[in-house]
Amino acid sequence: MKTIKQRISYAVMGLMAMGFTACTQNEDMAPTLKGQEINATFSVGGMQTRVNTLGHGDNWEDKDKLKVGIFTDFVVGGTAVLSFNSATNEWSRSGSFRWLDKIEEHTILAVYPYDYDPFNLVYKLPTNQSSPNDLKFADLIIGHWYGSPYGYVTIPMKHRMSLVTIMYHVGTADYPNLDISSLKICSPCSGASFMNLPSGKNEWKMDTSNYQEAKLVDACKTEEGEVKTFSAIIVPGTVGTDKEFLKFSIGEKNFVSKLKSQTDFEEGKRYTYKLDVGKDKVELTRISVDDLKGWDSNNEEDLK
Repeated sequence: MKTIKQRISYAVMGLMAMGFTACTQNEDMAPTLKGQEINATFSVGGMQTRVNTLGHGDNWEDKDKLKVGIFTDFVVGGTAVLSFNSATNEWSRSGSFRWLDKIEEHTILAVYPYDYDPFNLVYKLPTNQSSPNDLKFADLIIGHWYGSPYGYVTIPMKHRMSLVTIMYHVGTADYPNLDISSLKICSPCSGASFMNLPSGKNEWKMDTSNYQEAKLVDACKTEEGEVKTFSAIIVPGTVGTDKEFLKFSIGEKNFVSKLKSQTDFEEGKRYTYKLDVGKDKVELTRISVDDLKGWDSNNEEDLK
C-alpha cells in the first residue's frame, strides 16, 4: 500500500509533467513575427509626420519616399521603398519590409531621399538647389534602429547636413527696380560617406575626409511678404574668413561676401544670416543658429 507521502510525491510529479507539457504546447503555439510586415513610424524631431525643409524640418509631406534596409547577424535582407500618405499618416511600401527571424536582433536602416543606398551610403552634395524640390532632395535624413522583433517600432531620423538661410535687403535708392536674381552659398565639403556603427549603437558615423573640396551651391529663393530669402543645404565643416561665402549679382554688378569669423557648421542645425546691400556696402551678419527639434541632431531625448 502506498503511503500518503508517496501519493503526494506521485501527484507532484504528475502535475510537473502536465505543466511541462502545457508549457511546451504554449511555446509551440506562441505567435512569431518572422516573415510579418514591420509596422514602423519614422520620426524627425519626435514627430511622425516631415520634411518641409524650410519649415521646422520635422514633418513628412505627402508622397515623400525613403528607402529602408534590414539585416541580422545571420541573414541579409533586402531594401524597400516606403511612400508617405499624409491623409492616413501611414507608409505604403514597394518591396519586402519584413522581420527576418523571430528572435534574432535586427538592424533597420532608413534614408531620405530614397535614391540613396542604406547599405552603402555615400552623399554627394547637389550644387543646384535653386528650386524648392531641389533643396528638399539635398536634405539628407537618415535613421537607425536595433533590437528584437516587436509589434511596433519607432525609428528616429536625423538631418545630417546643415541648412543656411540668407535674409536679404537691397537698397532701393541705390539699386532701383533691381533685385538679387540668384545667389550661391559656399559648402566647406562636397560630400560625405557614412558608416553604420556596430550593433546596438543607434548612429551613423559621417566621414568627409575624401570630400574636402569646397563647393558653391545655387540657393533656393523664397519670398513671404516683404521677407526675401535664399536657402541651401551644405555639408558640415569649417568655413574660414578667407573663403568667399556668398556670391551674387544685382543687375550687371557682381558681389562677394565673406564671413566675419571662422564658422564650424554642424550637422542638423540651421544658420540664419542677414545680408544688407547698398551702394558702398555689403554687410553679412549672423542672426541665429536654430536648435529646432527637426534640425537639431544633438538632443537624443527629442528624437525618441
